[in-house]
Parts: sequence; structure tokens; C-alpha cells
Amino acid sequence: MAKTFQLEIITPTQIFSEGQVNYVRAESPDGQFGIMSHHTAATVALGIGEVKVVKNGKEYFYATTGGFADIQPESVLLLLETAELVSDIDVDRAEAAKKRAQDRLNDKNMDKARSRTAIAKAKNRLKVFHR
Repeated sequence: MAKTFQLEIITPTQIFSEGQVNYVRAESPDGQFGIMSHHTAATVALGIGEVKVVKNGKEYFYATTGGFADIQPESVLLLLETAELVSDIDVDRAEAAKKRAQDRLNDKNMDKARSRTAIAKAKNRLKVFHR
């Protein structure tokens, strides 16, 4: 029995074909969950968080902003709003986005829920980068 499975991460603008991986950990609205080969088929909603991929003993991390995981025994497809490999995160841009969102949160004319979501996304990118 193979201890790997096929992983593909798809966003509206990018496809990450990870190939055969050993393990994936992702963030659902109810908390983190892990996937190994021959996992039971499932569809899981994903929240703002981190995706950890283990491939050939090496760990890779993505900052993500929600979507769905389609889990099959031999493959996993992550359909995400955004996914950013930790090495591609622009810290200055994330800090600026967080500051803008915090300023908008204090502006009574701005959408508070949208501002809180923007803050959560920026904080997530920074958390993943500084891990």
C-alpha cells in the first residue's frame, strides 16, 4: 500500500501541482485536520489558515483564505480562494494590508465584517511567514 497520494492546489489564478505527498494538514472552520494516503473520501470546507504539505520528508507551508478540500483515497484537490507559498509572502504588503483594514475598521462608513476578514487574512499571512 502506497504511503503517498496526489495533491493539487487550485486557485482562480494559479495551480500548484505538488505531485505525490505524504501528508496534508489544513484549517477547517472547526479546526485543523490531517490527511494521509487512503483517507476516507470527504469534502471539507476550509477556512482562513495554513496548509502544511509533507513531501519526501520536507515540509511546505501555504497561507490560504478558504475554499474546499475534495479528499479521495488516492488524491486530494484543494480548491482555494487564495494560496500563497510561504517563500512568496511579501511581509511589507501583508503589514500594509493589515494596517489599512484596521483603519477601515475604525471608520464608521466602512463595512466592519469585510474589515475584520481582511485583518484575519493579513494576520494569517504574517503568522505563516513568521512560523
